[in-house]
Amino acid sequence: MIKTINSWRGLMAVAVVLFHCNVAWIYNVAVSGVTFFFLSSAFLLAQRHPFERLDGRTYGRFVLGHALRLYPLHWLGLAMLIVIARTLYVTPIDWGAVSLNALLLHAWSPVHDVHYGINPVAWYMSALLFCYAIYPLVMRWMRRWRLLYKALLAVVLVLVLGAIMLPLDIPGREAVFVNPASHVVDLVTGIMLLHLFQTLKARWPRVDYRTATFIEAGALLLLVAFITVNMITMAVRPWEDDVLWLVPQGAILVVLAWMNGQEGAIGRLLLCCPLQWLGSISFEVFVLQFVAFRLFGFAVAPAAGHLGWNIYHQLPWFVLLILLPLSWLVNRLFTRPLTQYIKRYLNTVNK
Repeated sequence: MIKTINSWRGLMAVAVVLFHCNVAWIYNVAVSGVTFFFLSSAFLLAQRHPFERLDGRTYGRFVLGHALRLYPLHWLGLAMLIVIARTLYVTPIDWGAVSLNALLLHAWSPVHDVHYGINPVAWYMSALLFCYAIYPLVMRWMRRWRLLYKALLAVVLVLVLGAIMLPLDIPGREAVFVNPASHVVDLVTGIMLLHLFQTLKARWPRVDYRTATFIEAGALLLLVAFITVNMITMAVRPWEDDVLWLVPQGAILVVLAWMNGQEGAIGRLLLCCPLQWLGSISFEVFVLQFVAFRLFGFAVAPAAGHLGWNIYHQLPWFVLLILLPLSWLVNRLFTRPLTQYIKRYLNTVNK
């Protein structure tokens, strides 16, 4: 893992949490952050798994290994939400939708209450699972392509996705956005960005601190420019669900990878310990955020209200006081031990 990419993921995860807490001004950052999650996953996959050779055994091991990274944490979050729903809120549960959710098949449904379901953010893992399933085939197919051809394929897929989404209303665009097939765009773009990074790294392997800072600032300003345009004009709104953010977040991804080991001022800030820690638990922060929302809504906010302390309007920051420790505990006591066990298991299977 490139450390600055890890920190940026952590910041984007917190942005998503704050948006789900109705912090309206962070909407564009949060939505663009979801695009970064997909792009960085594809980028890092392509870096680690070039698939110069591919057979059924190799494919099966790859998909199994990556599926085992998703399902346990997903099931833990789902179980916690079911327990909270049944005991604290005493709300009915659609067990058919929950079954699809547990299998990570729910994002294929166009029905809002199914693809957003009991854990609204789990659609991301459903889409990511699909990307894992097709990645070896896509990578094997594209591996020897020139950068230009990869870029052209990414552009074609963007235009196709845009043409599908453009005439739809907001619920329709949401259904397309969460559908796993729509994120083939991110997968192909992430692979293309790795090729771009390798080209830049080969031509300019070393940059000084001042130049690195300038390049990093340029990538961030590009994101700011896209956010500004999206806020002041309606022309790009139909594209804001996904494809609008491929360029700025893709630029940030390539720059962070390019400056790895020779960071400028922004990169060094991302290397600070608190942001590294945040990045290390970013997946748990993303998956467990609605667990923290439910706990806060049931126990913390009413209790504080009875004591005369109205904290509903400060929901985001107080939710983080629950979410971050919870995510750290789950990471230390559940994710890390399970990851080590899965690695040992897969090594045994591979022998």
